[in-house]
Amino acid sequence: MDQQTQPHGNYVAFINRDKQPGDTKPIFEGRLAKPGTENEQKFALWAFSYTDKKSGEVLTGFNGQTGAINTAAAPMDQIAGLLSKTPAADVVAMPANLKLAPRQMVLFANPSKSDAPEKKRPDLYGYWNPGDGSPVVSISTWMSKDRYEHAMLSGSTQYPLPGKSLAEQQDAASKITKGKVPPPPRAAGRSSDGRA
Repeated sequence: MDQQTQPHGNYVAFINRDKQPGDTKPIFEGRLAKPGTENEQKFALWAFSYTDKKSGEVLTGFNGQTGAINTAAAPMDQIAGLLSKTPAADVVAMPANLKLAPRQMVLFANPSKSDAPEKKRPDLYGYWNPGDGSPVVSISTWMSKDRYEHAMLSGSTQYPLPGKSLAEQQDAASKITKGKVPPPPRAAGRSSDGRA
């Protein structure tokens, strides 16, 4: 499948405005969709530090997990999904000794970003194991600010392109998404930032 016909999914996360320095709350909360679908799942991300093996620089990554249900499903379907006994999904082994548990995602600083600044490669790249037997999903996302000047992530998901390097896959994602994602829909009776 070439980069023009490769399905993509939405990826967006907003800073958790309830997070306080030193607490254990997630730093980002967001939603994502598997490539080629519009059904989004919610997720939370926590920050972690790691050392780049090539440069020795300490970088920030993000680790999190999606919810067990599709929040777009009808209420009784959500309840049925939580009550059903689904077969246990496998932990997926990835390159560089990375292992992803079902519904787990991880994001790293993009080592290919500075190689070609004109290509506007994503700030972060990573992977998500949907946990339902479907393939692991690649994530490309850019850091920016929302209209209230709070940090946010926006980008896309896609299935890895066979025979393409990480940089080539990111170039394909940047041509399609350009790091722009529409703002979340407003719920009736809530403020613009989703709070009551």
